[in-house]
Amino acid sequence: MKTNSQVKILMVDDRAENLFALEVILSNESYLCVKADSGMAALEILNLEQSFAIILMDVQMPIMDGFETVKRIRQIEKHKQVPIIFLTANLDTSVNIFKGYQAGAVDYMIKPISPEILKAKVAVFAELYRKTHKLLEQAEQMKKLDSDVTAHKLLSKYSLSLIEASHDPLFAISSEGKITDINNASVKVTGVARDKLIGTHFFEYFTDSEKAREGYLQVFAKGFVSDYPLTIMDSKHTDVLFNGSVYKDDEGNVLGVVIVARDITAQKQMAEREIAGREKELMRIEELERFRKLIVGRELKMIELKREIEELKSRVLY
Repeated sequence: MKTNSQVKILMVDDRAENLFALEVILSNESYLCVKADSGMAALEILNLEQSFAIILMDVQMPIMDGFETVKRIRQIEKHKQVPIIFLTANLDTSVNIFKGYQAGAVDYMIKPISPEILKAKVAVFAELYRKTHKLLEQAEQMKKLDSDVTAHKLLSKYSLSLIEASHDPLFAISSEGKITDINNASVKVTGVARDKLIGTHFFEYFTDSEKAREGYLQVFAKGFVSDYPLTIMDSKHTDVLFNGSVYKDDEGNVLGVVIVARDITAQKQMAEREIAGREKELMRIEELERFRKLIVGRELKMIELKREIEELKSRVLY
């Protein structure tokens, strides 16, 4: 892959050895790792209008910690939707994970980082980034076609192979919120035939229909949406992240929205197993600590008893 097609990853940590370790783990010709040794350095890089697929953010940094850095990143319009994963050595997972999500993170990992889990998570977001930009490229290509070609024909002619080859559900939605086109993955995940899906309202196929409706309205309002969480109302209730953008005619009129979903079931299960494992380790540490205190207490009592015996002997003998 050429440099100009590499996916950029911003890594933020005040410790050079940690940045080096992340770079080694993510050593891949498809990735371009950009390093920042402080929250302020990260903000300076992002203000240069560089586009990043994901940001790996250390929590515990001097002057400006990870939480404050993320809050400031979310204030930059072009980076509001960039996925951010917090990295921390703090074992107080429940408090900090909640605080991390409040700040704007989409995921959380506890050090020492598992290389395989990190690579898997980064790969998911990198693929989402590539597919989103591919769709944007397709939309730009559509603008160059004759204005008398309908939006449906444009999407079918220039995106059909990409859409049908994708394992991720994809929906084309009109300004009224009705589905105008789909791929085979959408049929499989909803369990509804293509001819039954087309013409129906997009939000009907999610557990929270109002949230789904708000999601596609955001695309029309802002021009795009990234990593919007929804749950498809299938037999398994599949959790997905939606990415979408509008497509327009030559005169700039919005014709509709293209939305692609990424199944994050495996990612969530992996994260839950990781958290469960950490909690189990913490419980074991607490158990060992209680045992240690018990043993120490008994030893102290034995020392005290021995001292009393010696005192009694000295009184009796002398």
